[in-house]
Amino acid sequence: MVKGLNPGLLISLVLLLLISGCATAPVDTEQLESINDEAQTAPVAEQPVKAPSPAKATAKPPAKELATVRRVITEKEVRKLQQKDPDLEFYRCIEILCRINKKDKEYIREDMKHKRALIVPKNFSAYKDWSPLPEKIAGAGKFPKFILVVKDIPFLGWYQNGKRVGDTYVGIGRMNTWTKRGLYRVSEKDPWHMSTYPNAYGNPSVMPNALHIYERVWIHTGDVIGPNCSHGCINVPISPAERLYSWADVGTTVLITQSLKDLGRDIKTAPVEKQPQKTQTAKEKGVQDKQVKSVNETPNSFLETATTH
Repeated sequence: MVKGLNPGLLISLVLLLLISGCATAPVDTEQLESINDEAQTAPVAEQPVKAPSPAKATAKPPAKELATVRRVITEKEVRKLQQKDPDLEFYRCIEILCRINKKDKEYIREDMKHKRALIVPKNFSAYKDWSPLPEKIAGAGKFPKFILVVKDIPFLGWYQNGKRVGDTYVGIGRMNTWTKRGLYRVSEKDPWHMSTYPNAYGNPSVMPNALHIYERVWIHTGDVIGPNCSHGCINVPISPAERLYSWADVGTTVLITQSLKDLGRDIKTAPVEKQPQKTQTAKEKGVQDKQVKSVNETPNSFLETATTH
């Protein structure tokens, strides 16, 4: 039968068998064209874009905002600062310069007038509420009232139950040892104390709002012409000196420390200076005698409690 087949028909049968053996199912070419078209036109899903997280609020200006430079600054330049920040009125800017340079405003303005270089903030706005002292001192919480003097700044702050209620730049002894590091107390208050050192006219110097802390050293109102300008006393500008004097009591704790890094250690370990008894009014004497006796007999007990009146 095979011999009687047409050779052309035989070849066609062989090709048909080969095709049938390779393909397991018929292929719809129209369907393939449809799939290809859909693949080309289907939209591509975009990856969701994450919103940037909000920046965290800072409790105080970053260090770069508190940068300073030593340069000449004029009153005209200072007066223009209020155009950018309404809070920066002229005398507030002068006070900022006082706090940074540790000089009273009359000396700051004199330096500006004569074009002498001062330490000037690059951003005055960052210094509006600036203080180099901590707002709270945990170790001072045991003292109802606590006065802190930091020599290397130098700055003075007064604290109620460990929280700062006021501060100011101050002037201390011209030699480092003239204002002695230690833990003391206010042994006497004198609104018009007279210094044993003469003034520029050879007369005894008046030391208003004076708080006695040890030997011949007092905290009092005085000229602050620079950070180291006294014979050992802590000189305080007029306005903060008045506030400090009204706030402080006989018996208030006073810590003089070299730097803030020494603060914690000095609160715990600094010895209490024994105070000489002073001539006092009859009204003060009864209470004060008990305080002096207590501190002189048991000086270490003062590290645990402070007596106030």
